[in-house]
This record gives sequence, C-alpha cells and structure tokens, in this order.
Amino acid sequence: MLSLRPEENERLKELLTNLNNESKAKIVLLIDKSGQLISRSDSPAFSSDDVTFASLTAGNVAASEALSKLLGDKNLSHMFTETEEEGIYMILIADKYILVSIFDKKVSNLGIVRVKIKKYYSELERILREIEKRAEEESSIPTEIDVEDIDLDTLFE
Repeated sequence: MLSLRPEENERLKELLTNLNNESKAKIVLLIDKSGQLISRSDSPAFSSDDVTFASLTAGNVAASEALSKLLGDKNLSHMFTETEEEGIYMILIADKYILVSIFDKKVSNLGIVRVKIKKYYSELERILREIEKRAEEESSIPTEIDVEDIDLDTLFE
C-alpha cells in the first residue's frame, strides 16, 4: 500500500479535483490494484462507500485482465462500464494503480473524460513515481551503519 504524507495527499487530491471539474465527472478516484483507496477528488455530488467501491473496482480490473490474457492480449490499459445513467471509465497507471472516473452521461461523455485524463495522466504518473521513490528511500535500511559507532549507553537516555 502506498503511504502518503499530508502534502502528497493534497497534491493528488488537487489534481484529481481539477480532473473531476474539467471532465464534469461525479467523482475521480485513485486506487491501487489491491483495492486500497489512495485518494479521491472533492466531490460532494457523489456519495458512496469509497472503500467498497475501490475493492470492487480492483476485482473488476483483475478479472478483466485475466479475460484479456485468455483472449491473447497481454496488456489491458483501460476499461469502460456503463449503467443507464452513469459511465465508469478506468485506466491503469504504471500497471499498479487504477484511475476511475464516474460521470453522469447527461452531463459528460466518455470522449471528454478520456481527453481530460490524457491531459493529467503524465503529471499523475510523475507524482506517483515521486511518492514511491520517497517511500522506498524511507523504508530502506542503510547498509553502512557501523554498530561500533553507536553509543548504546546514551541511546536510551
């Protein structure tokens, strides 16, 4: 799971909210492929159980990827599902994350959503790479620690 600092979450939320507003979507969500909600746009027009939606979306993507492989296609990059009133567009980012846009078909359409996602895709990918790099650096254990240099008596004072 991706661990965000508050300022990173704000950057993501701002980008997702801008994308949401420009595409006239109900909500834009960023989910990892394990089904964890990473961030979402500020969207008062949408009320749902985000955690359940994130889990179901990840399951849907996993099933679609498996079906795609059965058909001989190695890469599944985006999916579209629609109900009578809403469209749900999902696109993979760096094969780890799922960007989801839910939109009212009376207000927006798939073409607008795809054009606006294309506009923000590179920036979102860059932000996620920066977060991953920072998280990796923080979690790595330095190999050049010399135990003899540590004064254990003063360590616990």
